[in-house]
Amino acid sequence: MNPWSNPYYLQHPPYYNPHIYYPPGYTQPQPINGPPPFHSKKWPNLHPALAADATTIRYDLKKKPQEDILGTTFLSIRHSPAMAYSVTNMRIISRSFPWAVDIVSAVPITCQMVFDALYAALQHPLADSEWGLAIGDKKLKESIEKSAKSRADKDGDKALKRIDWLGDGTHFKGLEKIEEFEKARLLPGKPAVGETWVVKLTT
Repeated sequence: MNPWSNPYYLQHPPYYNPHIYYPPGYTQPQPINGPPPFHSKKWPNLHPALAADATTIRYDLKKKPQEDILGTTFLSIRHSPAMAYSVTNMRIISRSFPWAVDIVSAVPITCQMVFDALYAALQHPLADSEWGLAIGDKKLKESIEKSAKSRADKDGDKALKRIDWLGDGTHFKGLEKIEEFEKARLLPGKPAVGETWVVKLTT
């Protein structure tokens, strides 16, 4: 792949100008911003900070992204487009929770929009129907209650939240494409969203 055709590569200049002749033994200078980031091989159109096979970001969704992601990293990617082409509608689903997170924007969706949408969605109070689903699984119910108590001891908020559904698995591990799960997960009669991604979470 020609790196110059990749918009993410252009944010990180190459070690040398390929259009200039350098004599044998010439030491290539380091770019100011460091070496180019590792790009996703599976999903090259997804920003590498978001791609499950490329991201090195591991932040806790219990916290606001700007508080838990390394400051310099967050500032460098926050306004970067989530996709290599303009995307204003994205849906995020997961094997770890039963709801969909829809991001609809008037401007191209950025990495920060993805991080903020995930955080905001998990801060919602647990719905009555969701609790009704949870009580049918003793292990899940106990995990939610344990997580809620631990969180309430820190922030004083005793209301059950969606983040409690995840137990200890609240750390972002990237987005991936799983078409079979995406099709099975789509509610019958609801329109599909082309940019539907599955978020991986870990402890």
